[in-house]
Order: sequence, then structure tokens, then C-alpha cells
Amino acid sequence: MQKQKNKILVTALAAGLTFSAYAGTADANGKKVVKSPVTTEQFIIELVDELGIDLQTSTDLFPGVSEDASVYFEAALRTGILEEEDADGINPDRRITKEQAYTYLVKSLNLKDEYPDKYYKTFRDYRVISDEAEPYIAAAAGLGLVDTSDVTFKPRKFITTEDVNEMFELMDENITVMPILHTNDMHGRITFDEDEGHMGLAKVSTIVNEVRAENPDTLLFDLGDTLHGTALVNNFEGVPAINALTEMSYDAMVPGNHDFNFGHEYLEEVAESAAFPIISANILEDDQNFLDDYTIIERGGQTFGVVGVTATDTAVKTSPKNIEGIVFEDEVERTQDIVDEIEAEVDHIILLSHAGLETDVNIANEVEGVDLILGGHSHDTIETPVKYEHAYVTQAYEYTKAAGHTNLLFAGDELIGVNGFLYRDSEDKEEDAAISDIFVPYEEELAELLEVVVGNTPVVLDGERADVRTQETNLGNLITDAMRSTLDTDIALTNGGGIRASIDEGDVTRGEVEEVLPFVNTLVKMNVTGEQIMAALEHSVRLSPEPNGGFLHISGFSFEYDSSKAPGSRVTEVLVGGEPLDLEAEYTVATNDFTASGGDGYDMFSLNDVVFDSGELLSAVLTEALASGQPIPGVEGRIVDVNVSE
Repeated sequence: MQKQKNKILVTALAAGLTFSAYAGTADANGKKVVKSPVTTEQFIIELVDELGIDLQTSTDLFPGVSEDASVYFEAALRTGILEEEDADGINPDRRITKEQAYTYLVKSLNLKDEYPDKYYKTFRDYRVISDEAEPYIAAAAGLGLVDTSDVTFKPRKFITTEDVNEMFELMDENITVMPILHTNDMHGRITFDEDEGHMGLAKVSTIVNEVRAENPDTLLFDLGDTLHGTALVNNFEGVPAINALTEMSYDAMVPGNHDFNFGHEYLEEVAESAAFPIISANILEDDQNFLDDYTIIERGGQTFGVVGVTATDTAVKTSPKNIEGIVFEDEVERTQDIVDEIEAEVDHIILLSHAGLETDVNIANEVEGVDLILGGHSHDTIETPVKYEHAYVTQAYEYTKAAGHTNLLFAGDELIGVNGFLYRDSEDKEEDAAISDIFVPYEEELAELLEVVVGNTPVVLDGERADVRTQETNLGNLITDAMRSTLDTDIALTNGGGIRASIDEGDVTRGEVEEVLPFVNTLVKMNVTGEQIMAALEHSVRLSPEPNGGFLHISGFSFEYDSSKAPGSRVTEVLVGGEPLDLEAEYTVATNDFTASGGDGYDMFSLNDVVFDSGELLSAVLTEALASGQPIPGVEGRIVDVNVSE
């Protein structure tokens, strides 16, 4: 098995938590040495380390486990070796039996199939094996992870360091590992950001280099939404990201919906010039394949058909102008078509999917022939691959806050299981200078771009913290007017906490706009009811007159409220286009993805209400408004506290 030593193990060893390199059978004089007993804590540490699982901050889920060992137990929990019910009942200091050890070992493999009873029944004492352990011992015997020449299994025997050494040696001899590393939904977060937990590609590259050093056959894939999302990639049409992926020798990428944000012609140019395949089987342009459907990779004596699919809802999650002439076919049906076409040519099929978890699960349950689905689009966190009817599915969260490590496990040429884990940022992960250096000239040019004048304002645009969190301001009005105009919606709203600075009268630079709207919030369109809008307005003014980051700035309507009344019953009048708000009617709303997903407590909204995600940053929307020279609105009485006005 691929093994990657964790630095924290040194601490564990120093604390006497585990044994060192498994004591041999004889000393220098050939005298037999008594083998050391092994506790549950020691075995879990050694197993997690043998598997190379990334260690992360302890949350003290295992109260009986020592502080240094808790990160190992939580790694085992995340990857299915331990169950949640083990958290309170496990005794880390108790010696571990052979039956228990093999149960943990086989669980760690996340096997594809069950093994017949005949394998554990070869042992004379098979009746002593507990019912719960029988399938795990059968698998261990069937895979050659236990010495079946011994006529008895001795399930209650307390194992020693020598037993563990033999166990891992048999695993290395009988199971071949093909590591796959994968990223998804980076949305331009390609540089390290400690505060946000973004590892960035330079840290991901260090991980890749370490895994490749141990296994040169390692595969590396990206699952899309990579070329757009931050000023660093947006201003250079995704080139910094593509250059980094090229330097890291990615094996393939599937485009996501936001990779169309510079237009499908540009994406086609990128695909033609990239040093790695950019593939998707379900995108047609004028009834012809827009990109290659798949690529075939030979690695480690195996042939892999790598297929791509892109979400059909891309049609409503990028601007229509970006996909003129483009049609997205059904992901499930198209995957089946490609599997039927290539399965005789390859040993295994991997699907790179930017279609979302729900679609991935449908494919995994309906399409026979796919072995593994690496997913994106829905930003799901899948700590270890999940087995469905025909395929395993996994996904590695978002924004390089995680990176996936998925192992294909082979016994001979047969795929027997898929296991894995997610990496997250930590102090011991260093940046690869070869990658971080790629970004330097772009960052320097970006700094110059931020000095570029994008517009002019004849008045101060009020973004003062005390104002945008308590009342209507001209800057809030300008931003929401631009949001509503861009998406042509009935109304618009955005949270005052997202507005972080004022703009002085006169010329306005791009950098000033970035200071006003520094967050990576994108413009989305929702369909919501008048009842939801009313609930949102009540939530907006519930703390008034106290400052509140969730205080909404609005466009396309006005409302009055009374801050002297009880929260939840303050809004007295709402007029949309001069007409009273209809609680039963449906309205189109332009807002930011943070508010749309329930941020600041707006749980009356959800991502299910979003019908279009433009992918455009709010800063870009404001920049365009200023560049257009449109009139700057004043404070117009869109939001009135009648308790104050009286």
C-alpha cells in the first residue's frame, strides 16, 4: 500500500504511543525477542499512517483517547475505519485482538464486493469468529491478507508487533494501489489564503509531488469551475490557472459551467492549446462534439478510459451569450453511450463529472461499466469514496479547501475496492515554489490593473460601516441597481456587511471597487415568493437601529418599517414598482450567492431558489456600472424607519 508518513507520528512515538518499526524476531546475538503487545490506540495510529491519511485538527470526538492520538482516530472515523458509535465506547489502552485488527484493516479497504463464507470457514476455529467479524475475515482470507496455511485463525488472540508487521507486509504483497489526486470547484482560488483555508495550487502541488515520488503512476484530474472566480484569474481569462495545471502535469480536466464565462469560443481555444486533455462527452455545438468525449490513459499496466460530463444546467448557470449554439445532453444517457463505445478497449472507466452529486449518484446506480466517479459542481464534501450500485463516487468540497486522494485497489488486475481521503490545509504543508512563482507576474500586473481608472463619481459613495449596516445609502442603491439591471429582475437586494468601504468623489480605480466589494461573491438570480421577500425584510430590520451585517440594500422596490415594534412584526408597507407586495406572487430577485444560500441567517432563501448563477463577481458588476457612466442614485427613501422619520 502507498504509505506517506505523517509528521505528527514523531510526536506520537516520542510520547510512547506506538511501537517503532515492529520489533524483529531476534536480537544481534540471534536470541529470540519477546514481541510487544499492541493496543487499540497503537494499531489505529499504525493503520492510519500506513494508509497515509491526512491528519487534521482534533475535535476531541474520542474522549478516552490521548490528545496526540485523537487526530488518528478522527482520521479513521472520516474514512470509515471507525464508526460514530465507537467514539464513546472504544478503549484505546485495551490490547487489540486479531479479529478486531483485521476488521479495521478490511474496513479501510472499502471493498467492492463481499467474499464468500468459504474463505473464513477454512479455519478449524471459524465458529469462534464473531458474526460481526465474519465478512471481514472472509475478505482478508480471500485476498491473502492472512496466512491461510495456519489451520486456525485464533480470533481472540492479542496481536503483537510481529503480527502487525506481517499483516501490512501481506497487504503490500497482495494489493496494488493506483492513487488518483483530484481538485474541483476551485473558482479561481489558486493561491494560498490562510484565513479562508484555501491551500492554493502551490500547496496542492507539494502533495502531488510527494505522492508521485512514492507512486509514479499517480493520476491527477480537475473537475471544473477552475478558470473563473477571483480577480487573479478573471483579469487574465484563467491563464494563471491553466499554466499551473500544466506545470503540475494534470492528466485531464472536465470543464464546469463557469469555465464558459469567457465564452465557448475561448474555452474551445483553451482546450485546443492545453497540454492536457479537456474533455466532456455531453456538449454539442451544431450537432458536433464540442470537446473530445474521453481520453485513454495507460498507467501501471492498466488502461483507463477517462470520460467527462458537464452539468446540463450550465444552460442556466452561465450567461446565455457564452453558450450560443451549445447544447448539453443528458449526463446519464450520454455516459452510457460512451461506456458502450469504449468498454471493450479499456480495463477500467473513470468518469470526470461536473454535474453535481445527485446526478453522479444516478450515474453510479444506472450505468454499469463505470468504476469511479470523481465529481464537482455541487461542492459536496465526501470524506472517503462511497460505493453505489455500480460505481464509487467522491468529491472534494471547494476552493482548494480540500483536495481529494482516491486509491484504486487491485488484486492482480481485478479492481477490488476504492478507498481514500481528503487533504486540508495545515502548517506542515508547504508551497511548491515552481507553482507559486507562476502567479507572481500576474499578481504584479494585477496590482497595476487595480490602479486603472474605471469610472467617475460626482459625489462620495457612502459605504461607511455604520451606515451600510443600518440604513439606505447611495452606494448600496448603486450596487443593487447594477445587480438588477445586469440580470433584468423585478428586484435586487444585497447585505450591507458585504460593502466594506466608501468611494471618494472623482475618478474611481478598479482597486477602490475591490475595497468596496472584497469578497468573492457572485451575482445570482432567484425566483421567490412575496412571502419569502417579506420574511427577508423582517429579518433585515430585526436588530434596527443597531448595526447588522445582514441589513439589506435594495432596488426595484421600497419598504417602510417601525423599529419600535417587536422584531418580526416591523415591516408596515412594501411597494414593488409602486404596487403592494403580493405575498402569493413570484418575483425574480438579483442577489449574491452568500445571501441566496442562507448567509446572515436568511434561511427563507436556499440554493434551490437560484435559477441562474452568473458567476460574475459583484465587484465586476459595480465596475461595469461605473464604467457605463450611469447616473449615481441618491438616498431616495427606498428604506424608511417610520419610528425615526416621525
